[in-house]
Amino acid sequence: MIGQAMENNVLLQGRREQQTRPTVRQVTIGLAVVWVALVAGLGWWISQKIVTAQLARWAASAEYEAKTTARVMDRLFTEMVSVANMVARQGQVIELAMRYRTDAPGAAALTRQERAAQFTRDPLVRRVGDFMNALASDLRYARIYMNNMSDDTVSASNWAEPDSIVGMIYSGRPYLVDALRTGSGHYFGIARLNKSPSYFVASRIEDPNDVPLGSVTVKFDAPEVALYLTGRHIALIVNRQGRVITASSATFMLRNVAALLPPGTVLPQDGEEELGELMDVRASGGSDLADQWLIDGKPYLLRRQPLSGTQYQLITLATLEPLAPMRRQHLGTAGLIAVFGLVLILLSGHAANQIVMRRQDERYAANYDALTGLPNRRAVLAELERLFTLAKRTQQWVLVAFIDLDGFKPINDTYGHEAGDRFLIEVGRRMSAGLRASDMLGRWGGDEFVVIGLVAPPRSHDPQGVVDEMRNRLARPLIGTYTSAECSFDYRGASFGIVSVDPAVSSLQAALKEADRLMYADKQARRAQHTTKSGPACDSFGNNASDCNIA
Repeated sequence: MIGQAMENNVLLQGRREQQTRPTVRQVTIGLAVVWVALVAGLGWWISQKIVTAQLARWAASAEYEAKTTARVMDRLFTEMVSVANMVARQGQVIELAMRYRTDAPGAAALTRQERAAQFTRDPLVRRVGDFMNALASDLRYARIYMNNMSDDTVSASNWAEPDSIVGMIYSGRPYLVDALRTGSGHYFGIARLNKSPSYFVASRIEDPNDVPLGSVTVKFDAPEVALYLTGRHIALIVNRQGRVITASSATFMLRNVAALLPPGTVLPQDGEEELGELMDVRASGGSDLADQWLIDGKPYLLRRQPLSGTQYQLITLATLEPLAPMRRQHLGTAGLIAVFGLVLILLSGHAANQIVMRRQDERYAANYDALTGLPNRRAVLAELERLFTLAKRTQQWVLVAFIDLDGFKPINDTYGHEAGDRFLIEVGRRMSAGLRASDMLGRWGGDEFVVIGLVAPPRSHDPQGVVDEMRNRLARPLIGTYTSAECSFDYRGASFGIVSVDPAVSSLQAALKEADRLMYADKQARRAQHTTKSGPACDSFGNNASDCNIA
């Protein structure tokens, strides 16, 4: 029983610490949650600001590049038209066109090589061809050639080459038909001989009376045009069907991105040219600054620019793939800041907990007995002063009980101070069990204890009823056997001095003095009631060493 009482005192100290730690822990957790929320919110806001600013820079860059590239392409296509017009108006070209305005009867039955041999025997055909060849070489055109009204190629810049197209009949070619009908023709297609994607611009040849004689065509291969699409972003030239006819990235070449064109501008398939493989194009929203799309699963910022004098659109794509690692970097930075702050908060919380515990230990040491865990004299006096004030206000009386443990010194001398300490702890536990919830039990010092509390004013027919009830509550639990792992002995009780005073007529000091006096009177009376027993191990209150079983 005594050992259990000692353990109870240790548990009391542990419960006191546990009551303190949750408060500090809750504050620490609260600060940690607020910190994480703050870092997350502020990090998201800063990240959005950075991303928005970056999008604005990319949008401005794409806009500038689109306009700049469009001017280059406009000039390039204008140059092709001008060259075609210039060649068509050249004197020797007109003379040659007048000479071979239409094919002779039976020419269609000849092979291309046979027709080419007939044409190239004419020195004028060769001179015009050499002129076209020099011009095409200077301007990096794939080919310049002249067709008559029968769509037969009379002369070409490659007339002397093995792959010469002289004698080739291009019947039904849209750009040739348009040139003869309206004066000019434009077309994008795949060349029949070298299978290269090419632009064709044709201009009509006329005699002095404006009679059509044939046409001059400038052919510019798309890979050569792509060299003009320089810049940090991807540039696409797209026809009215959505097919990419020139691109700075091979991934897009000859594929279809019709979804990127403005609504209502896409035309159905025209002629023999294919529409191209459809790319997976999806709008992904975007801000006011960024027209954003997913193309084959990759994010892009888009800018459109029509090309003057053509049916083509220039589309500039700025890749947004760096945004994902940028956001991950922002997330990582925010995570590091959050972790750093959490470590500081946790360390601060631990330090704060230590400070709070230290201060509580100091307050506990100042107000509680270190052995029994009961309030000490200082705490009892402070509570007693409060009870006197409360009793005056509520018209109650104050009860004060002094308890002195008779025979405590022989217990120490016989069984040792450790057994004496355990005895004091068990005494405190037993008396606490007999108290009312509103009473306070404290250790006054040494082997003296004190109980204080509020009681109703005594009844006139039983003025000592409250005092006797308190004596019964405290005295009976103390009498009996005290057992520990080391020994067991019988104890016959303690001396009590109990008073119930009216705070209106009695002071705190007077109540304490009277309780102390009554306690000493009770001690004297108890001594007179017991007969002194013989033997060095016995005391005057019946504690006998022969009853002790030393473990």
